[in-house]
Amino acid sequence: MVKFYPLTVSEVIDETAHARSFRLRPAAGHAPLFDYRPGQFLTFRIPCESGHIERCYSLSSAPACDAELKVTVKRVSGGIGSNWFNDVPKPGDTIEVAPPSGRFVLRSRERQPVLFAGGSGITPVISLIKQTLHETALAPRLFYANTDHDQIIFRDEIAALGAGFPGRFECHHHIDAQSGLADAGTIADFVGGRPDCDFYICGPAPFMDLAEDVLAEMGVGDGHVFIERFTIPEDSDSNTVMESPAAGADGVQSFRATIDGEEHEVPYAAGETMLRCMLSQGLDPVYSCEDAHCGSCMVIRKTGAVAMRKSTILSKRDKERGYILLCQAEPQSDDVWVDCDA
Repeated sequence: MVKFYPLTVSEVIDETAHARSFRLRPAAGHAPLFDYRPGQFLTFRIPCESGHIERCYSLSSAPACDAELKVTVKRVSGGIGSNWFNDVPKPGDTIEVAPPSGRFVLRSRERQPVLFAGGSGITPVISLIKQTLHETALAPRLFYANTDHDQIIFRDEIAALGAGFPGRFECHHHIDAQSGLADAGTIADFVGGRPDCDFYICGPAPFMDLAEDVLAEMGVGDGHVFIERFTIPEDSDSNTVMESPAAGADGVQSFRATIDGEEHEVPYAAGETMLRCMLSQGLDPVYSCEDAHCGSCMVIRKTGAVAMRKSTILSKRDKERGYILLCQAEPQSDDVWVDCDA
């Protein structure tokens, strides 16, 4: 099970009228547990009337230039977690937090990074930008879309990065109220004749799908497109069953999993997820929320039939490429093989 630790809120920063950042400090004995890679996220245990809920929020800090952990949360209408963050925590309070997780990290120090952010999707993206500028010689380029100027999170910080790294950092602000929603032509024009980069995307699902589709049409390989997908449980029907288990699935005895370069035959317990079965065998796949809204446990299904309880976080292209969520997957045939290293 994911373990939670108390972190102290050292500062609350109003980024916009609807978004706040929180600087967090772990106790000295827990500090090594919260070493992180830029682009990762934290999982929070948030109190509520029924006890607590768990929500994931991306780190907007980077170890190379920020002394403390920082997460940024944008208020969502009706959102239990986001409204709690924007209304309740104050400096000196403690919050229960699980150690960092996530795969949305810088993949290369040779290929130039091009980044696409929509709205609060800037949170992990600015973390990657700061790492790139402080730790490499690369020159990141950012396409940042917002509904209007007042919604631009980190406006001053982005401007300061441009001034502090002249000639190395370019940010194009796309404002929907002025230019309309970004379309395929807008994205393609920004990429220009430079498809030989690494591309990082985070934002609302339609924005991410658009950028992903444009890059595919430009011939950018899947291995150079990295997407951070989150779904917010309070904004969606978290009980939606995307795929129903097939008849006879209870007869599946085991499935195969590749993890850390080794293959394992994992006994399957009927009604359990593949993630739970792997954990019961002492395996250590990457996972976090276990509720299909963080994407940490995405793996490739190489063979066999799998059904998922929920899969809204996966795009159409994700599914076409064979991605599944271990925390939601149940094997439906005896030849299931998943690759956790892909």
